[in-house]
Amino acid sequence: MITPRRTRLLRTPDLAGFRERLVECARALDPLRAAHTFVLVPTRGSGEQLRRTIEDCVLRSAGAACVLPMIGTRADLYDTLASRLRDLPRVLSGFEREVMLGAAARDAEDAGLPPPFHLRPALLAELLSLYDQVRRQGRSVDDFARLVTTELEAAAELDRGASQLLEQTRFVVATFRGYESRLADAELKDEHLVREAVLGEAAGRPLRHVVITVGDRLSDPEGLWPADVAMLTTVAGLEAIDVISTDALLGAGYLDRLRLALVGMEEVQGQAPARLPVLVVPGKPEGLPPPTGSPTGSSQTIFAYRDREDELEGVARRLKALRRDGRRTRLDRHALVVARPLPYLYLARAVLGGAGIPFETLDTLPLAAEPYAAALDLVIEFVATEFTRGAMTALLRSPHFRFTFDGREITRAEICQADVALAEGRYLGGFDRLVRIAGEAEALPAVRAAGAAASLLAPLEQRHPLVDQVERLITFLVTHDRPPAAEAPERDRRQRVQAAVMGALSGLAEAYRRHDPSATGSVADLGPAIRRWLGAQTFAARTGEAGLQIVDAQAARFGDFDDVQLMGLVDGEWPERPRRNIFYPPLLLSQLEPNRPEQVDLHRERDLLRAGRAAFRDLVGLARARTLVSTFALEADAVVEPSVLADDLPTFGLATETSIVDPSVRVFVHEALEVAPQITSSLAAPAAEWARLRIADPARAKALALQSPRFRGEAGPWNMPRVSVSRLETYLKCPFQFYAKNVLRLDEEPEDEVTRSPLERGRFLHELFETFFHEWQLRGHGRITPDTIGEARELFTEVCQPALASLGAAEAGLERALLLGSAVAPGIADRVFAMEAERPLDIRRRLMEYALDDAFTFAAADGSTRTVRLRAKIDRVDLLADGTFRLIDYKTSYVMDKKIALQLPIYSACVRERLSKEEGREFPVVGEAMYLSFEGQKSVVALQAKGKTTAELIAEAEHRLVGALDDIAAGHYPPRPIQKSLCKMCAFVTVCRTPGGIQDPPGAEAPSGGDEDLSGIGDE
Repeated sequence: MITPRRTRLLRTPDLAGFRERLVECARALDPLRAAHTFVLVPTRGSGEQLRRTIEDCVLRSAGAACVLPMIGTRADLYDTLASRLRDLPRVLSGFEREVMLGAAARDAEDAGLPPPFHLRPALLAELLSLYDQVRRQGRSVDDFARLVTTELEAAAELDRGASQLLEQTRFVVATFRGYESRLADAELKDEHLVREAVLGEAAGRPLRHVVITVGDRLSDPEGLWPADVAMLTTVAGLEAIDVISTDALLGAGYLDRLRLALVGMEEVQGQAPARLPVLVVPGKPEGLPPPTGSPTGSSQTIFAYRDREDELEGVARRLKALRRDGRRTRLDRHALVVARPLPYLYLARAVLGGAGIPFETLDTLPLAAEPYAAALDLVIEFVATEFTRGAMTALLRSPHFRFTFDGREITRAEICQADVALAEGRYLGGFDRLVRIAGEAEALPAVRAAGAAASLLAPLEQRHPLVDQVERLITFLVTHDRPPAAEAPERDRRQRVQAAVMGALSGLAEAYRRHDPSATGSVADLGPAIRRWLGAQTFAARTGEAGLQIVDAQAARFGDFDDVQLMGLVDGEWPERPRRNIFYPPLLLSQLEPNRPEQVDLHRERDLLRAGRAAFRDLVGLARARTLVSTFALEADAVVEPSVLADDLPTFGLATETSIVDPSVRVFVHEALEVAPQITSSLAAPAAEWARLRIADPARAKALALQSPRFRGEAGPWNMPRVSVSRLETYLKCPFQFYAKNVLRLDEEPEDEVTRSPLERGRFLHELFETFFHEWQLRGHGRITPDTIGEARELFTEVCQPALASLGAAEAGLERALLLGSAVAPGIADRVFAMEAERPLDIRRRLMEYALDDAFTFAAADGSTRTVRLRAKIDRVDLLADGTFRLIDYKTSYVMDKKIALQLPIYSACVRERLSKEEGREFPVVGEAMYLSFEGQKSVVALQAKGKTTAELIAEAEHRLVGALDDIAAGHYPPRPIQKSLCKMCAFVTVCRTPGGIQDPPGAEAPSGGDEDLSGIGDE
């Protein structure tokens, strides 16, 4: 039996009346009635904003009290209705629904209905969204099959696209039916079966009153579907339905659709608006250039900025100017209304925090944006990249995880040592190789910890039951969790995020266990699924502190503010671009629409645009006092167009007020130092004291600074943990670059590589030639001669084939041409073979990847000696027929400047000493030492200099090596590049103090050096 009910449309002229209606509704409720009243809002943030508005209005009077009704979203409404049924149903979670649909899709594929695409987690989510769209239109799967198939079959014989869509439809229908069959077998319910249950039986405690503040799907992205409206109009026990909407939205087509859906609806007209806000427009100060945020035309009504950051800086400048002019209002009465909250929330901490303006948001945030959720991605990446060094180091350094060795936690210094050691050992990944390295007796603690972590996660590389894979991931997170300190400010938030992430993983594991235990997969399948789920989950957390409000466009309708700025008015956000179905075109899906199916698609775009304009018109009138509208021109360096809604502003008939923001208003610390007179009170004590001296007496400040050794690159004594010749060459190239890399452990900005990294390609070439020469020697060959070059090329081509097969087709073709050459240029192999063929001495034996690990003695320039332990691998040492040896160092292209080169002379001396011990005879000085460049301008760069013998060159290199070691130990790291051009390519130029030291100030009234110098000097 359908309960007699009162259905009303409460019309309001604007959002002020909209809020008043909601407050009146809350005031009129007694405690019993409030417990059975549900206010339907679009988002959780909207619900929080509405609660705050009701509390502020109702509790403003002394002694006032109010019992709030239930406030929630459409999903909350279904949960409430399900919880009030006499036979409480078991409602599926989102994880369970997607897992069941995935199992049904595999069953359809096994039954001979393959999908025309690879089933990935994101596509399963879209498929489930399509199913929901069909059911929410009030249609069954049979209706979908009949309507879509009939439309496609008529064109399938002549249209290939229609034929493919028909095959897709057969798969989709089979999947949907399999999903519904699994639901019935398990006696479980989803949203649609809950709706049927609510309509099929009377609730034990039915809802009595529903207040609808959202539109329908054509006017509101979070609005009601036809099936929702049908349920509300027929559910037993519901006595009253109140729809609250503004005249602007109703006039955009929503009213006509409401009258069709709610027959007999009573319409109650609201009072005329009592006031309209003033529209603030940008102006130009007399005699001054246009300030940031001002367009060129004085008739414009919208503030234009460069990007979102510039837009937020304009907000800070305006609010500071209001305070300076004595117009003090509560910051929580100011609101920034945004269509996309996340970009602004990320920027607000830096921009508004730097200006000293507190801000707050009540919106829910994506769970994936939280640091702990991002740390989970490090675990997945560690396995997905096959345990590469970069992924391993990032995981070990994560502050959210704890790794131990011998009962103690490994330190960051040990992680850095392991990173350097693995890089020098040319470790590029692979579980077997990592475990082998970690099992060596001399393995570093961080490497051992990484090996243990990899052993725990290694099964994720192979296909296993997904329930086991998820539980293995949970075990790792629990085992290596590092809880934050009790006094950490973000401790509570981190614990809540961790609980949410662990709950999501546990829910996913339980879903596989219950509904698809036979599903198998590796990290390639599990990783995207987890990333998508974390991206879809939201995290309710208040951000910031009480102050300026940052609200999304949906939640703003429920707030009460004095000043409002509509931010980021760009195309695609205002109005929001409608989301399209990826499987079918809109015209085909319009067959499912109830009412006027033949007209729906023709009017859809028009209705969406009209609804967007109406919502914008309402938001412009949201404020009690003033409204501003702003846009920007660049998004991630891409040009964006202003929204077409900006053209509607002059038609709203609002009074305008010109805003002239004085550019002399200083908001940020750097502005206090850049503009005369300089203000130093905002700086910390040491920096403020030095800044005052710099301003008052620049010459004395410079003289004092130059007296400090720290300004000449002195950092204090430091012991080099392990001597590396290549790192010493870095010191000789530029001491400060060595300091940044090895002492400070600053990371260089990684480059995006579309193919293998230079290190990976270098390792590929080294291993290729090592394999070739090993095979060449096994076949009884010695030196490559002009007569055997052809045979060598044939063998090299044979050796190349399996190595090139491991690369992609395009990369393999390019690498083959580089290795073997072409008609226009010789290849890398030709360079290597020609080097041997041009030299007459036979080769007795080739020592490939010759290892050095011993203590060696080197002479200093003053005649003293130093004993240094060196570890290195030399690419190649040839033992020649005349009893000497040839040392070869492969280079992909770049060859070190001979003025600072150490590898050839130092390695030559070390190899001579080692070979003398191994051979039992005194080796002469190296016969030849060379860099063999694979792709450089010169293929052979020999160790030689005009007028100097090899022994003299080795002695000079030893002097440089000992001098560099002494300077490093003393902490001498001046910014002294061997060539000034190196600074242009240096990754650490932003933290380097250039060789000129502290410069004189450009003017008497300006501080010298700016903020960058002040930060360094203040540390003195």
